[in-house]
Amino acid sequence: MVAKDSPLMIDCPPHKRSGFSSAHSDLDAAIAKLRMTAYMWQAMTAEDLRSKGLGRRTFRLDEEWAADTLSRDFINARHDESLDREGAVRATAKIHIIRSSKTTKEIRDADIAQQNEKGRRRDRLFDYFTDALKEAGGPFASSAHPIVAGLILDSHYSITQKLILGHAALGCHNPDGISLGMFGSHLTYSWPRFLEEVTSCLTDIKAPGDKVGNDNGECQTMWEACTIGQGAHLHEVGHAFGSPHRPGIMARGYAQDWPKNFLPKTAYCGRLKSEGVVVTESTPNDARWNLSDALAFRVLPHFRLPIDKIVAPEHRNIEPQTNVEYEGDEELNSILHITSPVGIVRLIFNNGDAEASPSVASPASEIRFTQDELESRFDRTSPLSLNILGFNGKESTVHDVWRMLSVKTFVRIPGSNIRLFKRSVYSDELEKNPNHPVYEWAQLLREKGPDGAIHRVTDIDLRVGCLWDGGVVMYADGHASHWGPMKRDGHVYSFGGHASEGIEIPANASIKRIEVNRGGEGSREMNGVKMYLTDRSSAGELNRDNGENIVRLEPAAHEVIVGFYGKNNRQGFCGIMEFGIITAPKKVGLDGLPDAAFDLPELRNSAGEDEVC
Repeated sequence: MVAKDSPLMIDCPPHKRSGFSSAHSDLDAAIAKLRMTAYMWQAMTAEDLRSKGLGRRTFRLDEEWAADTLSRDFINARHDESLDREGAVRATAKIHIIRSSKTTKEIRDADIAQQNEKGRRRDRLFDYFTDALKEAGGPFASSAHPIVAGLILDSHYSITQKLILGHAALGCHNPDGISLGMFGSHLTYSWPRFLEEVTSCLTDIKAPGDKVGNDNGECQTMWEACTIGQGAHLHEVGHAFGSPHRPGIMARGYAQDWPKNFLPKTAYCGRLKSEGVVVTESTPNDARWNLSDALAFRVLPHFRLPIDKIVAPEHRNIEPQTNVEYEGDEELNSILHITSPVGIVRLIFNNGDAEASPSVASPASEIRFTQDELESRFDRTSPLSLNILGFNGKESTVHDVWRMLSVKTFVRIPGSNIRLFKRSVYSDELEKNPNHPVYEWAQLLREKGPDGAIHRVTDIDLRVGCLWDGGVVMYADGHASHWGPMKRDGHVYSFGGHASEGIEIPANASIKRIEVNRGGEGSREMNGVKMYLTDRSSAGELNRDNGENIVRLEPAAHEVIVGFYGKNNRQGFCGIMEFGIITAPKKVGLDGLPDAAFDLPELRNSAGEDEVC
């Protein structure tokens, strides 16, 4: 992105400019350096994913048939009129020049500089870049859902203000529009223009000098400036692809280790005052993608290989699910059941080593651990955590397996041998703090009305706003039950939700599955919900813009959904913190439930009815 009155130059130390030469500081240099950096990103990603057992794959770049800058010889061929003979004209990564409506002065406003602690609008540059992309249109149209690596050409280090202006390291994934990972050009002087310069740029121990910015205090040498610039920009591109902060590149693992992907030996580090190291297969290297990132990339269209099966959008975002099952008739044996429709590739108990199986090479669709088996391996008196990684890169964590196994997840119907089973998903806050004040509720899809007769459900109003408020279940006689409190402070509770949708439940259809957006780490209430019926109708709002952490709740092949249960926050906003389905054996179904089931208090919602004004 260039300002509308841009001088079309980038910061460059005097010794790099070599007198009057602009070989490292003009627009052509910036184009060649960004292209070469993108090729390096591709190469590192391809080798990293290959080493993780995911095949040699990387993201594709937008290309054009033009003179490439990959080699110094291609630059010479331009002047020798031998572009075709040298093979310089080829499909090459296209660098788009996007003209901003802002002036250089506006882009270099100190108030929007990200590293200015006194700045009041430090995210504004991201808006400037996004607006410029929208104005450019073409491949940047929001409907094309582009992933963009954006370089701000007019970044500049102000010696008087001791501040890097026109720079912000920001990345954001937008599944419904433009996903942008952007960075300033203030370190681009240190990047290689072509392949022959990669080694020298990553081993140059000269000091950049006082006329350029020392980003984050980590750019004591030229190679460190190159590492920080290329690595931090890739970090933001990672955000544009949807990756959060986690170990590896997304936790600044590039700061010292980026050169290890390209060199047999690294150079002296000015910041750490340490000598370089010989790079072998066992050399620690955090300038790699986390396995979760690599798996998430694998299912994106940008990384697809011709032999890959296309992954449905709903499977890209579904988390591994964990629930408790039981074996036996009288003496029930608890079983931890872990499932994922895309496969499970890693299990880690108590932050230890990963289990020997499953693995990337041999994923599993379901895994079972009996309580006896777990008790033989782990201390029953200490919490037992479990981290599960799916083949789509989505993770789920059970903070205490023992507590999950101890919670009653079935309801026995009196006077019969019928058990209704319960499985749910809950927010991160409720899992970490199970004693958080909540309203608990449950309901069946048939319920006794005020007239004493049993009536079937006819409609469900899914109440979603910025978060998931709850829901209203309507029965044939006109009475209602809530996904949340029936009353609060003595008054009938009324749900909000600007994105709410209702769904009619025909008599000849049943509920096939529920998708829940449980929110990210630290979330208190969940984000959204969508319901699917057997007649192929659906309704709801998952609020994917608030972050995607989609969990699917559906009955087993031998079950049907006969009700719901959950917990709503009792403090402040009364949103959903836990939501679950109640299932019955398919041979029993909703029609086969005995009358005793409809009299059980634990299957009727009376939450909040004991409150008074």
